[in-house]
Amino acid sequence: MRSKDRDAIRAYVARLDHERATLASELEEEIAPVRALSIAERGAWVASVCRSAWAVLRSRQDMHEVLAMREAPAPDFEELWKGLMARRKAAQTRTPS
Repeated sequence: MRSKDRDAIRAYVARLDHERATLASELEEEIAPVRALSIAERGAWVASVCRSAWAVLRSRQDMHEVLAMREAPAPDFEELWKGLMARRKAAQTRTPS
């Protein structure tokens, strides 16, 4: 591989690393205020987000089409779901009602 090609690859990887770091810091800025909230406060925050999303949907002329759209589940959904259900069942077995 030529030196010029290696330099181009290094520059490309550096750009990807910078983009990843930028996205990570932007995400952290968005969620940092929520970290300090109590469970009740988080619940109120989630409810507020849901009300805002519903207001945006109501404002769209294609609201019914948007709501009817379905995405395919993630490829690992079934495996994750079964794992979560197994953990739930194990927790219920450990703490009788």
